[in-house]
Amino acid sequence: MAISRHGKQPRRRTGHFVLKADMDIRVIGNANEAAQRLRRVVRETTGMTLGDSRDGVVMVTHEPALRGLGEDGYALLVSPHAVMLRAATPAGLLNAVEQFRRLLSADGTVTAADLTHLTAPAVAPAWM
Repeated sequence: MAISRHGKQPRRRTGHFVLKADMDIRVIGNANEAAQRLRRVVRETTGMTLGDSRDGVVMVTHEPALRGLGEDGYALLVSPHAVMLRAATPAGLLNAVEQFRRLLSADGTVTAADLTHLTAPAVAPAWM
């Protein structure tokens, strides 16, 4: 579910990001599993194999400080110049990869997006 932040509607992005065979993924934190899945999604959908580089314009970032997203939540930004998948947990990053897959076409074009998906944090029932 894409939600609004602070009562504002999610920002609408226009345009597309176009993947190219010479592009790399930048992996930050504990995001290797999500980056591998993203590479597999891109290869299966487009036939392209993305490399790994500190300068990659496709970024997969594990940021534990993003606790407000919840256990399975994520933020996904696709602009004409870069892609960022961010989450507080590896599970959230895998969900971001799945959303990215939905935006990716066979020619490597990715629809621009600015999505935040929040999940409820685990809360013990009041009777416990």
